[in-house]
Amino acid sequence: MHPRNPYNKPPDFADLARRYPPLRPHVFINHTGSSTINFKSLPAQKRLTEALFRLDYGLSLTLPDDRLCPPVPNRLNYVLWLQDIVKSTCGSATVRGLDIGTGASAIYPLLACGFEQSWNFIATEIDERSVQFAKQNVSQNSMDSRIVVERVQADGPILQPLHTSLMDFDFTMCNPPFYSSAEDVSRSAEFKEFGPNAVCSGAEVEMITPGGETNFVTRIFSESLQLRTKCRWYTSMLGKMSSIPDLVSLFREHSVDNYAVTEFVQGQTRRWAIGWSFQDARLPDTFARVSNPTLQNLMPSRNTLHHAFPGARSADILASALRNVLALINGVTISSSATPAIYDHSSTTLVHARSNTWSRAARRGKLRTVCADQELPILRCSVECRERSSSYTSSDIACELLFTWVEGKDRLIFESFASHVSHKVTSALQEFGDVI
Repeated sequence: MHPRNPYNKPPDFADLARRYPPLRPHVFINHTGSSTINFKSLPAQKRLTEALFRLDYGLSLTLPDDRLCPPVPNRLNYVLWLQDIVKSTCGSATVRGLDIGTGASAIYPLLACGFEQSWNFIATEIDERSVQFAKQNVSQNSMDSRIVVERVQADGPILQPLHTSLMDFDFTMCNPPFYSSAEDVSRSAEFKEFGPNAVCSGAEVEMITPGGETNFVTRIFSESLQLRTKCRWYTSMLGKMSSIPDLVSLFREHSVDNYAVTEFVQGQTRRWAIGWSFQDARLPDTFARVSNPTLQNLMPSRNTLHHAFPGARSADILASALRNVLALINGVTISSSATPAIYDHSSTTLVHARSNTWSRAARRGKLRTVCADQELPILRCSVECRERSSSYTSSDIACELLFTWVEGKDRLIFESFASHVSHKVTSALQEFGDVI
């Protein structure tokens, strides 16, 4: 579950029913004495989705009986992850997103635009019935100026708006059909230990695609190889963890090292999302990597490097040594971060380097010096100096530097910079006796 998802525990169904009367007939008291609904009842599911939309987000939703009824908590995870990506790597005043296969609810654009007033969407759909309901849902929430629903052809480009638009996009998102056939759907239900825990009203067009989700996302990736920086981040939800290895292999085959994998767990439902970019902005590990042991060999390389200084007397002393070291590196400019510190005793410095002046080869004059008219830095990173102290004794104070790669093409430059600075900081602390 995303850490900002408010549905980290079941809602109070009795309270929801009191505030949204259409839900009342579907709420009952279970054997534990708690209020709940029958999640295998489509009417109950629909009323719950409507209630959460209305009460938590001030949005109204009209859902047909023969199309997917999207669970709000699960869909919210994806939107919040994209919000992290956009805030971390996109500096646009207006954010443009493409929702591929928006469905009858248009739930992703509606939720996202409800959170972010600067976001706009093109939402595509191949199913005419879903298009009509999606347009209705957009209109009844007065978002016609921000969300445009377009009918596209199933045999046409998946990223059609990117091919034809004169404007660039900040991200694409997609909840693709998971299955390759009706038999695939049946097998998936059989493999669930206790059977499906909720009713599924999805039509075949929403559930099934030739080759399943892996093939669908592969098509998106193939198109992205042509479009490249036309969009900052290409992303997709995944319903099967088994799809991740094939997609990561595809990234590595095409030397796409700027990618992210995340995992959403909502109750008994587990989903994954994957994203990739051809631009230089990098995501911190908290957004790009998951701790699931099964997936570790598929994770992108770390963009956050930890260097511990267990003997440093305090974070302030470590920060002072860091500033002195950075001031001595040619071609580097520094500024303080305006982002609030996560820890009480921490500070963050933003570093811009126009050329590699710190490596051994550079110091020997073997690297090309930066051109006077070079505008873009070869490296942007943040360096957080933080202190985590024990509640027992002051001797348990542990200080560390966290180097987070923000932007750049060459990972080796980032890693060599972090190594060089850490080595120099260690020497500085020892020289002035600022270690315990």
